[in-house]
Amino acid sequence: MLPEDHVLFRITQLLLLMRVVAGPDTQGLGLERLGYYDFFSANPFLVIGRDEKKARAQLHLAGFDERQLSYAATGHRFVNRRRRLQHDLALLAAYDLATLRAGGWTLTARGLDTAHQFTALYAEQYMTSVRLVVQRLARFGSDAALARQAGQWLREPQLILDLYGATDAEDQEDRSEATHVQGGTADRVNEETPDV
Repeated sequence: MLPEDHVLFRITQLLLLMRVVAGPDTQGLGLERLGYYDFFSANPFLVIGRDEKKARAQLHLAGFDERQLSYAATGHRFVNRRRRLQHDLALLAAYDLATLRAGGWTLTARGLDTAHQFTALYAEQYMTSVRLVVQRLARFGSDAALARQAGQWLREPQLILDLYGATDAEDQEDRSEATHVQGGTADRVNEETPDV
C-alpha cells in the first residue's frame, strides 16, 4: 500500500500544498489546477527536467528520488488521485480547514493554523517540491494549456526505472537493458475511501 492510499496522508499533503499556494488571503485554486498541483508536487520529477540541475539538486536535498518505484504507472496513479481529490477536499471543508470561494479552494484561518503546526521534516521537504512544481505549472495561464502539458508528462516514458541504483554514466552503457516506465503499468491501488 502506498502512502497516498491513506486519507490522512493525502489531506495532510493538501493542507501543506494549500499553505503554499492557496492561503485564506488568496483568490483560491480551481479543482482542476489544484489536482495538477497536488499530483505533480508529490511526483516532481515528472515536471523537473534532467537539464534543470539546480531544481533537481533541491529536490534531492529534500529527499526526493526519481528512481523511486512510485514513478511507475503515473497515468494510473494520477487518475486515482484525481478521483479522490473531491472527497479529500470535502473532508477538509467538513473540518473547517478549507472552503470553496468564488475563485476556488482556499484554506480557512483554521486550516492555515493547522498547516503551520506540522513540524516533521517531511512537511518542509514536501513544500520545497510544491514551490518548485507550482513555479513551473503557474506559467500555464489556462487550465486547458496545463491539461495539455500534463497529458504529455503523464504519457512520455521519460523516467527510467533502475532497481540497482545505476548512475547516469552506467545508464548510458546499459540503456538497452533498462526498463522504461510508462503510464498504465499495473499498480494495485486500494480505491476504497471512507464516506464523508
